[in-house]
Amino acid sequence: MAKNKPSQGARKTETLTLRLDPKVKFMIEVISRIKRQSITGVVEAAIEDLVFDLDVPFHDGGNTEVWSVSNALTEVWSTDESERFINLCYHLPNLLTYEEQRIWETIKASPVFLDKGAAKIGTHWQIEGVGHLDRGYIRMFWSNLLEHVEANKESRTIVPFEPPF
Repeated sequence: MAKNKPSQGARKTETLTLRLDPKVKFMIEVISRIKRQSITGVVEAAIEDLVFDLDVPFHDGGNTEVWSVSNALTEVWSTDESERFINLCYHLPNLLTYEEQRIWETIKASPVFLDKGAAKIGTHWQIEGVGHLDRGYIRMFWSNLLEHVEANKESRTIVPFEPPF
């Protein structure tokens, strides 16, 4: 799991803690010596190679096609966490964890996040049965939304989010 360093703004890198079999760790160390790269460089290169060979069902505009993970991530990635999250939910819905599904369902059930025609930053795609989302409001209330979902995690039903104003 990626760890955020406390009291740091936008980060260029993330910290990742792994538990590895000692033999696998040794393999990585040997590869790093052969390639004259850091262990981090070896792991990054291996993952970057893997994303071109791995396919994923990608949803777009009512169609689902098989895309390489690399191409899918190009469409989903954003430096903004809320933007990246809604892109992941829309384009790669089969990959959501239970907690992410709860957040996504809360967004869809909350009228404040629906584009009522005046959104400055609406989604270019629409969710069946919901419509377009107002990405600006999702971004504005992202932290509050996450706290709301956490506070209502024991609820057997989705509790719509209401903004604090």
